[in-house]
Amino acid sequence: MFHRKRACQFTVALAFSCLSSFACKDRIFDNPFDPSPVEIQFEVVGVIQTPALMPLGLAWDGSTIWNVDGASNTLYSLNQMNGSVVNSLSSPLPTTTGIAYDGLDLWICGATSVNIYKINLLTGEIQKRLNLQRGAFMAIAFGNGSLWLGDASSNTILRVNPETGEILSSFANPGVEIDGLTHDGMSLWISDAQLLTVYQVTPDGTVLRSFLSPGQFPRGLAWDGPFLWNADGTQKIYQLRLST
Repeated sequence: MFHRKRACQFTVALAFSCLSSFACKDRIFDNPFDPSPVEIQFEVVGVIQTPALMPLGLAWDGSTIWNVDGASNTLYSLNQMNGSVVNSLSSPLPTTTGIAYDGLDLWICGATSVNIYKINLLTGEIQKRLNLQRGAFMAIAFGNGSLWLGDASSNTILRVNPETGEILSSFANPGVEIDGLTHDGMSLWISDAQLLTVYQVTPDGTVLRSFLSPGQFPRGLAWDGPFLWNADGTQKIYQLRLST
């Protein structure tokens, strides 16, 4: 009876330890809330480490992954296979949060600036500056000829003309904060680090689906065609294959 009681106590303690620790080897994901098997909407097909101490925005330029480091205000171009640094640029913004690629150049935004910059992919030289007058921009994406900006001050997604800076439309963020944003050619993806959730929405804001993130602090998002990439505050960048 004594041994059976001790064994029961050990089983309960082990279960509690798994629930309270991110280090359990049998966890499905790194976040504290594993979804049930029927709720899993993606497969983690790869993970790379980023040198960014505070990983924020993410973008895919056709060959490398760009990651914003909020700690050093540096833009890192990373090898998608192993995370090695291909290039790095200093941002012209005082505090950079988001990054996007338009097929030729990079676009960057910052939470403390109303200016959006278009910069040369190789040199970081400023190509264009848009002044949006107001807003705290946490994330940026490019798609269907438009810039998409996550404005923390209004918790909305703005569609912006990249030539004039005119706000063409907007919709309410489905979550409580905007930490990452990308466009896949048809729909937008938004990450929310407070809710540990990733949303897929239409260009007018209709939620198509949502799911728990693979990591503890989901931030930047990027789309490379077959895969969705998610930068996490733990310095991991997850490569995700989504279910259809």
